[in-house]
Amino acid sequence: MKKGFGVFFDSTKITSGQRFFDNLNQELLPSQIELNQKPTVILFNVSAPIKEIIKAKIRRQRVVLRVDGLYSDKLSPAFISTFKWPLRTLFSIGLKYKRAHNFLAFWANFLSENYGGFLRILLADFIIYQSVFSKNVHRPYFSNKKSDIIVNGSSITFWNESIVKSQNSEIKLITIYDDWKPAKRVHDIVEFVRWCWENKNISIHLTILGYTGKVPFCVPQAEEIKNTIENSTFIRTLPRFKGFGDTFRDALLESDMYISFSYRDPCPNAVVESMAHGLPVVGIASGGIADIVGNAGELLPADDFSNGFFSTHRFDCDFPSIDFEQVLSLVIRVKDDNLMYRERVKQRFIDDLSIKVIASKYKRAMESISIDANK
Repeated sequence: MKKGFGVFFDSTKITSGQRFFDNLNQELLPSQIELNQKPTVILFNVSAPIKEIIKAKIRRQRVVLRVDGLYSDKLSPAFISTFKWPLRTLFSIGLKYKRAHNFLAFWANFLSENYGGFLRILLADFIIYQSVFSKNVHRPYFSNKKSDIIVNGSSITFWNESIVKSQNSEIKLITIYDDWKPAKRVHDIVEFVRWCWENKNISIHLTILGYTGKVPFCVPQAEEIKNTIENSTFIRTLPRFKGFGDTFRDALLESDMYISFSYRDPCPNAVVESMAHGLPVVGIASGGIADIVGNAGELLPADDFSNGFFSTHRFDCDFPSIDFEQVLSLVIRVKDDNLMYRERVKQRFIDDLSIKVIASKYKRAMESISIDANK
């Protein structure tokens, strides 16, 4: 084996945090050892093929695993309906008896999605979590694993140096759409903007990037939400995208701030990428968002475990309520001092979020493990 580290990345496969991991791999290329030279350490994404991780273990290479979230859905009729008999009957017991809920919810999530991630983590020598939240949801199962926390970063940096504070009272929000993850809570953002117009008579415009015309199945009044998105004068939509071309780039640069109500997301890359375009963030301090935003925005405090470890995520929409009055006060605060918040965004990238800074943290971690492997 050759002392040093390599990165397992297959550009033909869709991975967890694809754009970030691709950027990270490119930034680490000058320091990497090719995998065919058998480096002492290999960095894998959590979505990497298990067989490749097993091969590395057989060759006695150290495995560093980048880990994002963990499925922790509470038991509900919608979740249970995804299983066949007899598991459906077994997990239904958790709905009737509260004492059995957490035990059965663990196994339901394990069999549904978590088994692959658990196996990869068990095989790994070192874990890199994407946020404090990411580490906390894994802590009950892997508390003794050596680990570090490194948030996602971005190689995109579009700083508009000519920004002048707008005298227009109109507030321009932007967000990125997700039609299959109810926990992104884009439907609540739409409701917030409509509430501002109808209840406060405040001119707020929302741009939704990546709109598909689909609304998560569990969203209350889904057709009404869809109608609001597609027919309101205060909402603009742009279709799905793979990269930030001119139209999408301009939409971000023209906005005052990015808004996110995402719930228990370990490290939403959309937030990082919006900040890379100079935007401060307003939202909820849920999941790993606070780790990313820091002081470059305003977030409502949140307790992701106030209702227990297992919660609404993929199958239901009964999320914690959001105080629109408080959100509006944060939006106005960021609008009124937009230049100051944008300067803070820049500083966040200089200190913590640029891909060069992030890659240096990964490099230090893997070089340290490589040194230990050769002792």
